[in-house]
Amino acid sequence: MQKLYANQLPAQLQQGLAPCYLLFGEEPLQKLEAIEQIRLAAKQQGYLERLSFSADAQFDWQDLQNELSAMSLFAERRLIELELAQNKLAAAANDALKQLAAQLHPDIILVVHGNRNHSEVSKLVWFKQLQNSAVQVPIYALDERQQRQWLQQRSQQLNLQLTSDALQLLQQHCAGNLLAARQELEKLCLTHPHERIDAEQFSRFLADHSSYTVFQLVDALLTGHSADALHRLTRLLDQDTEPVIIAWQLQKELLQLRQLSVAQQNGHTSAMFKQLAIWPKRQPLYLQAIKRLTLRWQDYLLQELAAFDRLYKAGKMSDPSLALAHLATLFCHPLSRTFSLQQHDD
Repeated sequence: MQKLYANQLPAQLQQGLAPCYLLFGEEPLQKLEAIEQIRLAAKQQGYLERLSFSADAQFDWQDLQNELSAMSLFAERRLIELELAQNKLAAAANDALKQLAAQLHPDIILVVHGNRNHSEVSKLVWFKQLQNSAVQVPIYALDERQQRQWLQQRSQQLNLQLTSDALQLLQQHCAGNLLAARQELEKLCLTHPHERIDAEQFSRFLADHSSYTVFQLVDALLTGHSADALHRLTRLLDQDTEPVIIAWQLQKELLQLRQLSVAQQNGHTSAMFKQLAIWPKRQPLYLQAIKRLTLRWQDYLLQELAAFDRLYKAGKMSDPSLALAHLATLFCHPLSRTFSLQQHDD
């Protein structure tokens, strides 16, 4: 039927409700707000009863079947929500889902949602059977530019006056966590209505809710933004990411960077990007790093990473987080070698 981004859903709902909505993706706030928008539109259009089911390992699929078939002349129109709480479904669950397309009814709006990646779930048989009657809303995590735009739009909706540096601070502290960002903005709306808020005022009560992946740390390192990189590293460690995983990813990126540096000297940069399967969108990050870090410095940093690995595995490292901060700083900018992990290794 239709495939829409989450921000396109309100316009579709104004045109009329579809028999079914399929919402899948890993970003919880956009999915929650999309479901809330469907609920409101359904209520406004006479679907006054709402039933919610969560299909976990103990779910009785017959309960859902009974509700879908319980149609009568006098029955109220209903909104039925089905959350697929497990990413991997049992055979019985898949069989039950395959029956849904035949059970759609004008008096029912069916919403099926879950946290599984949309591209994965869209390949399943039951999903393909429903999609002809459904509006698909894939929920994607926002990149940094989209997060900034989302924060600006949400601030405007709440009539908040945030300076550019306040928005930047909010984005940094709530990166990857839109739900936390919404909560902070709503609190700010209650505590500072009609005020112009700068970063200094915002920092007095702002909690750090940011959530990063190791790959987002790598992006900051490649661009040489040391303050951003150290913030992302701290949050990763706060999230109990294993130090050895972070060090392994740094080593992997450095080895790729070294290959690219050699290829650039020989005029084969494009071929090496292709060989390493680095997408065009990410290639400028590596070019920035090559320009900033010489081959000699890259080799030194690889030696430091090897020393980290030996010390960590031998249980001789008293503060892995400090050592990783040292490595991250060296990745961002060549510095004086007054401190070296190799000295401690020796």
